[in-house]
Amino acid sequence: MIEGLTQDLNAQVWLMFAVFLRIAPAIALMPGYGEKSVSPQIKVMTSLFLAAAVAPILEPSLPPERLTGTALMQFTARETTIGVFLGLISRGMLFLLEKIGAVISQTVSLSQMLGNAIDPMPVISHVLTITGLALFFATSLNDEALFWLLSSYFVDIPYLQDIWGFFAETITGFFQYIMTNGVLLASGFIVLFVAYYLYSGFINKTMPQLMVTFIGIPLVSLLSIFFCTNIMS
Repeated sequence: MIEGLTQDLNAQVWLMFAVFLRIAPAIALMPGYGEKSVSPQIKVMTSLFLAAAVAPILEPSLPPERLTGTALMQFTARETTIGVFLGLISRGMLFLLEKIGAVISQTVSLSQMLGNAIDPMPVISHVLTITGLALFFATSLNDEALFWLLSSYFVDIPYLQDIWGFFAETITGFFQYIMTNGVLLASGFIVLFVAYYLYSGFINKTMPQLMVTFIGIPLVSLLSIFFCTNIMS
């Protein structure tokens, strides 16, 4: 009886460990759960509790017996790589918001209004990312992200020898999408302020005696604060 209990316990520990290998790196990079303000201990405990909760459900998708040696190393490398990949993909929302905020901030001259009091990120990027995180947890997106993470066990993923090319191609296309759409979504601010600086140059050429700098810089600052206030509201 004791031997059977020990075998069952070892099997459950193995299942939890196998799930933890993929969930832990994904949780460490996922929006909200993977922020710097969340301590590593909280991230590890969250991953452990989630792995223990879902391990019995995912048992058909996991190796039935505990692996050893080279097989264990290959399995660990594959699951960890998949976890990092899923975490980066899920964090793409924040990458996109940060890119939009960076482009807008550089355009409206509010790139570092808060100085060194916060992480080195443009102020509008902070506003957008914090708003995105609030919406992430205020809605059911956090539950959907966890469900999406667990659903990866029921998707055919290439083996270790083919996984690097697949992930490299996917990540490259994904970050290309983020950069393109980040600039595209901020293009309204770019067009507006390019037109403003262009007209300022014309005015400076036609009326050199008018101090365009004394008028332009306060106007840009007021417009920047106006846009920033509208974004925060």
